[in-house]
Amino acid sequence: MRFIQFWILPSERGLRTRVQQRQYTLADRTDRWLQIMGPPGTDGLDLSQDARALVAHLTDGGRLEHSFGPGRGGYLYVIDGRVAINGDEIRTGDAAKVSGAADLELTTDLAAELILVDVPLQFDPVGVWAGEW
Repeated sequence: MRFIQFWILPSERGLRTRVQQRQYTLADRTDRWLQIMGPPGTDGLDLSQDARALVAHLTDGGRLEHSFGPGRGGYLYVIDGRVAINGDEIRTGDAAKVSGAADLELTTDLAAELILVDVPLQFDPVGVWAGEW
């Protein structure tokens, strides 16, 4: 078992702690992006931010795209396998950071297990991130 931990800062103060859980199958994410977290009212677990976490299992010869709009950025992490991002290859444990509008084309000649986080680049820090102890 592997765990991947990342933090997405909330967009509002005074949120109550909560736990959410959902199970997905390999078929749910094979050769497609599966949103596993997002703003309330969208697919996946609810985040208190205009952010999304997506996963994919890209098979041999597979291809995916993702566009980061203006004012957005994110992080792509290769959990396993290898993938080319706009022609540049990265492998297991590698990551790519996106800071602003960008169109990504992901391809593989092997297979890859991916996680992509898409977040706003500008936000109002709250809680401990705003110095409120």
